Amino acid sequence: MIIDSKLYNYDSEPRAWLISKINRISPDGIARITLAQDTFDQHNDYIERDSDGNIIGMWANYFNSNIEPTPVIIDEDSNYYSSITSTITCSGKPQIKIGGSAKTFTVKYYDGYGEEIINHEVGGWFFSIDDERMPNTLFNLTLDSNKVKVKFLGDDSYIGKILTVTNTSNDVSSSIDIEIIPL
Repeated sequence: MIIDSKLYNYDSEPRAWLISKINRISPDGIARITLAQDTFDQHNDYIERDSDGNIIGMWANYFNSNIEPTPVIIDEDSNYYSSITSTITCSGKPQIKIGGSAKTFTVKYYDGYGEEIINHEVGGWFFSIDDERMPNTLFNLTLDSNKVKVKFLGDDSYIGKILTVTNTSNDVSSSIDIEIIPL
């Protein structure tokens, strides 16, 4: 966790904390949490700032993930400017919590010049883990135009696995990898 008072310049680092002990005080969810001071890691921790430079969030281990970024490769031999492509983005970090709140995925379509195609047929949404298509009973889905809200209903055996969210239309398919984490 990163908990600190305001930082007044870009060079100062906030205090990072490691949760060392959790004692449940009551069954209603009240807990006493003991923290041990840790070091801020500029390669994994992230200080989020607005356009004015004000801190709006501090995130410990923000860049730690089991998902490796995939580069975009354009095939120069193909007729690139006549092809349609799509991309899927998700709200927040590329993680979904077991039994947590729904995560929104949005698909957008582009022509070969990179211009967004507004009225493209959305197609279907599919979910897989380890290249195996998952049944829809593992998810609570809400469809809205080019967006789908997904709540993962699986059990703890899925922790650490990678959920691949795919959208396939007549002429194009794209996917995004999301790490499954505990609530």
